[in-house]
Amino acid sequence: MGVTHRRSGDEPAHVTRRPFALPASRPHYAPDRRARVDHIALTLAFDFKRKILKGRCATTFTAIGGPLSALDLQAGRMSIKGVRGFGKALAYELVGQELRIELPRLATGKSATVTVDYEVRRPQQGLYFIAPDKDYPDKPYQAWTQSQDADAHYWFPCIDHPNAKATTAVTATVPSDFFVLSNGTLVSTTTDATKKTKTYRWKMDVPHVTYLVSVVAGKFVGRTDKAGAIPVSWYVEPGREADGKRSFGKTPKMVAFFGERIGVKYPYSQYSQIAVRDFVFGGMENTTCTTQTDATLHDARAALDFSSDGLVAHELAHQWFGDLLTCKDWSHAWLNESFATYFDALFKEHDLGEAEFAYQRILDQDLYLKEDAEHYRRPIVTNVYAEPVDLFDRHLYEKGSCVLHMLRVQLGDELWWKAINDYVSTNAQGSVETVDLARALERVSGRNFARFFDQWIFGAGHPEFAVAYRWDADAKSAIIDIRQTQQPEENTASVFALPAVLEFGLARGKRHTVAVDIDTREHSIRVPLPARPETFVFDPRADVLKTVKLDVPVEMLLRQLAAHAEVGARVAAARALAGNASPEAIDGLRGALKRDAFWGVQAEAAKALGAIKTDDARAALIAAVKVANPKARRAVAEALGEFRGEQACAALEPLAKSDRSYFVEAAAATSIGKTKSPRAFELLRKSLDKDSFNDVVRAGALTGYGALGDERAIPALLDWTKYGHSSSTRRAAIQALARLGERRKDVVDALIGLLDDPQLRVRINAADALGKMNAVDALPELDRLANLDVEGRLRIVSMEAAQKIRAGKEPADELRRLRDDVDQLRAANAKLEAKLAEFEPAPVRPNGARSKARR
Repeated sequence: MGVTHRRSGDEPAHVTRRPFALPASRPHYAPDRRARVDHIALTLAFDFKRKILKGRCATTFTAIGGPLSALDLQAGRMSIKGVRGFGKALAYELVGQELRIELPRLATGKSATVTVDYEVRRPQQGLYFIAPDKDYPDKPYQAWTQSQDADAHYWFPCIDHPNAKATTAVTATVPSDFFVLSNGTLVSTTTDATKKTKTYRWKMDVPHVTYLVSVVAGKFVGRTDKAGAIPVSWYVEPGREADGKRSFGKTPKMVAFFGERIGVKYPYSQYSQIAVRDFVFGGMENTTCTTQTDATLHDARAALDFSSDGLVAHELAHQWFGDLLTCKDWSHAWLNESFATYFDALFKEHDLGEAEFAYQRILDQDLYLKEDAEHYRRPIVTNVYAEPVDLFDRHLYEKGSCVLHMLRVQLGDELWWKAINDYVSTNAQGSVETVDLARALERVSGRNFARFFDQWIFGAGHPEFAVAYRWDADAKSAIIDIRQTQQPEENTASVFALPAVLEFGLARGKRHTVAVDIDTREHSIRVPLPARPETFVFDPRADVLKTVKLDVPVEMLLRQLAAHAEVGARVAAARALAGNASPEAIDGLRGALKRDAFWGVQAEAAKALGAIKTDDARAALIAAVKVANPKARRAVAEALGEFRGEQACAALEPLAKSDRSYFVEAAAATSIGKTKSPRAFELLRKSLDKDSFNDVVRAGALTGYGALGDERAIPALLDWTKYGHSSSTRRAAIQALARLGERRKDVVDALIGLLDDPQLRVRINAADALGKMNAVDALPELDRLANLDVEGRLRIVSMEAAQKIRAGKEPADELRRLRDDVDQLRAANAKLEAKLAEFEPAPVRPNGARSKARR
């Protein structure tokens, strides 16, 4: 699932790490299976205006482990009209969401079919009806399902657990000008001219789990290409064909790549993607028929620095990892999501090259490390949670992807791909646990990965390194001291045993590489070299998931930034220099921003200059506002937001007024607010008038108002939260109000009202904002949502917001003043350091190195 991660709103809160397990958490285990479901046949009719589904579900099952006298299914928020089987009506009882059907005694090994007639009215989970209303009159009529993690039983009775697979068939009747997409192969369509309806019959012959059963209905147009012999299709609303081709055009290339590298060809009869309105996630990997958010459909201007390829590749990879092989229970969901995340990156490596792949991995590390530092730490595999959605986080996606990369590096490409082939081939169409992957690795490599899995999968955290370089001139040796400083708590190992690479840059571009096995908390290594090295790099390709504090001479970092071949090494140097306000550091970062061949390094240099906060750093950024790559230019705009005053605002103004990139304009608008220039208020008002892809420019301006801190913006922000505006602008306005309206009752009341908004993401953002504002008056409503709402993500955010309010943190207005004071102190300190650097030589260390930088 291309998930919108569950944690809070668009602007992350800076909080002390809390335990992962929420109060309602408990151990979960895969349920017993006394009945094996063999086939599910659904017959569906939709009333789009009244939002009603009338259904018939015929379930064929076999008794295993003993005779059966009852069949237990789940059926949530539906009316059961009748149950038949064995040639007669069957007695049944629906208690809560548990449907028990009484059976004549069914002997072990025998099969039977029961048919349930049911009706779902105005569903809130599993099935979603989209329709126009007075505030969104242009919305189409659509219906689509979204069943992960356990919402299938809200639209058809079933055993709704990931350890039960069955073949399926879907017969759906809709208005004659509608299209229906479902799993498998379209076997027939029939038209009833009298009723003006059309019936679609889809059949899925490969067993799959209930959360992957899907139906989408509405007015769509499509295109079909081929990946070898496999039809590859996409569907969009009429008028979006060009955007569909732009967004999904590389899919056949992805199908071929994954099939070739995994060694198991695409395992189904066809593959389709369909873009729907108001989808609650980014994408969902329903077997053969992925549902995508229509927010990924983009125009040519957006394509300058936006791509759907990551989302498309992620969902496609799930057809192998998640669909063909499915986690036995949700505690092992990393076998679905981490694989899809890493294979998205692997396609980027194949399609765009090593630099893009390396930087994607670094950004994935950053996302995990941020969650680990600011929210909680947990093992990737844990069965202690309140509900499965708790697990769909940065640990499950990005950390697991980084762990898979480390496995690949340790094995080497040949053994890695052999192991992946073994894992997929051995477990195809089955349910998997982490041990199945470990066994495949051991079968292929002969290596025992128990310690690796204990550290990285069943344990929590990551190594936190302090790495120091020294040069022994008498012995002509580099001395590298490596310490692990992580605290052995929260299931975190005191020592992570792992291989690492030390690289020394020598004269005339030569490099000397040393592989070390780190298995102690403190590790020191002496490396004889012909002369003092020009550079020293720890883990130059950024293969190891870690944090690191470097004690390395600044001149080494500057050479590393300027000339190292690896993106990971250049990014590490830029980040290490972010703490150094010396003229040499600023010059080096200026040079990287201007000349580096890869936009990601340019962006890191810009970010480092923003962190330095001196006049010279600002001048370097202003000089780079026309850097060619729009992603690098966006980073420059973001970095200028670290500076207060008119100079930064004046440099941002032309970017906000007219740039080729929507995203540069959006970033410039946000940063104009951060400058707190007297002109910022009016400049942001101009950006509010701009239409753009997914309203990113308008959202950037609204975010800028929040950063500006001018309460004159509150009436406009309140207006932009109203139902009828785009979801992205409503959410940006909510987050801005969280910064501006801390002590205003009208703001708090408005946000409380949004807790019952029809749009889920608006509700989530409102709950998060109320928590940030310490809005005591919101506690009754937050408690209500935390205990009673049907949507798991909203329950979690509401619970966290209520906990934050009850924790009695400092008043929000005091926190805002403290943030401003810290910004001013940092800027003043950076200027002082720069002045001192002009007049005082850097202290000489005993080994002769002049200065050091710490990340």
